[in-house]
Amino acid sequence: MPSPFWLLLITGVTLLAIELIVFQFSTFWLFFLGLGALVGAAYAWLGGDVTYTAAIGVFLAASVAFTALLYAPIRRWQQKPAGMSGNDAIGQTVIVEQAFDKNGKGLVNWSGSDWQAELASGEIGELAVGDEATVVSVKGIRLFVKPA
Repeated sequence: MPSPFWLLLITGVTLLAIELIVFQFSTFWLFFLGLGALVGAAYAWLGGDVTYTAAIGVFLAASVAFTALLYAPIRRWQQKPAGMSGNDAIGQTVIVEQAFDKNGKGLVNWSGSDWQAELASGEIGELAVGDEATVVSVKGIRLFVKPA
């Protein structure tokens, strides 16, 4: 069986990786546990011959402390409105890089980058490579455009 240090270190790194990569910091519970495990690992490493019970006790206490200290600020940060509502792309002219298909989807260049685009609701017309269009709205990373 691995020492308390290695057990908690591997556990902490794994929990942090899962939270950041899989859940993309949306739940953050594994984040608190991962930080607690790293504190427990540090305790086991600095304490020398530490028992599993003591190391796990430190892990649990640190996890509770991180949760108590960080839950409210992280929750406020998560609930802040996204900055897209006043996006400066709206009203801008874009250049069609890939002709729009029969479903009204294509590729445009705005601000030096290529963006996936769709014809805005109710808009008709064809957009060929090199045509200009105007951004009507933004949803996620997709621009909704109308012919210029």
